[in-house]
Amino acid sequence: MELDMKSFKRALLLGALGAMLMTAGDLSLSLIAPSNSDSGLYARKAYMNGSYGLWRPVFLLITGIPGMFFYYFGVRAMHDMIKPECKKLRFLIKYGGLGYICSGAALHFFVGSLSYWVAALTPEFDRETALRIVDSYYDRFIGGEYLLYIPIAALMLGSFAAVVTGRTALPKKMAVFHALTWQIILVSIPHIRMLFSPDIITADYAFSQSSGNAAAVIMFIACFIWTVKSEKRGG
Repeated sequence: MELDMKSFKRALLLGALGAMLMTAGDLSLSLIAPSNSDSGLYARKAYMNGSYGLWRPVFLLITGIPGMFFYYFGVRAMHDMIKPECKKLRFLIKYGGLGYICSGAALHFFVGSLSYWVAALTPEFDRETALRIVDSYYDRFIGGEYLLYIPIAALMLGSFAAVVTGRTALPKKMAVFHALTWQIILVSIPHIRMLFSPDIITADYAFSQSSGNAAAVIMFIACFIWTVKSEKRGG
């Protein structure tokens, strides 16, 4: 199949930029002092003892909105690399990607708001009261949050299936660099490490919370490098 290589490469680089911005937002949540008493997304000591800067959720928002804007171009590249005759897969990627673009920044900021409210409310009340209020807030939205993962799953699973079955302009071996592959690797690292040491470290949060967006950075850059090499080979 023929691709407009100039447009394809530009979309990959812009997609990588978007994923980098989203990763930066993830790190604003996860680069905190860990504690073995920490649990879940927001019941963490660093959010309750005053060490968590309340500028961080603001940073999460201002990286998330342009991040999803630039991420659109990466999604477009994921769509365009699929062979034209694979109409169902292209449909899945197009509308799964659209759903992801619409929901990604909202989901990103929702997770960040949990840490914000714990950090803001704990000094005003106490740990237990702050957690009870945020738990109530979280429980009201949890059903809707799960729905937001449907287009994300459609996008990533559909794209991965397209690569491994040879339905894209990429060779099948590029599945090694797919976002799904690397997300599984990155999110597994803390679990593997904790088999040898049960103490939580900051890197555990960083790997788990940024795994999806960091994996997308790897995928977009790997596809860009493959495209450049393919052009040089005349392929």
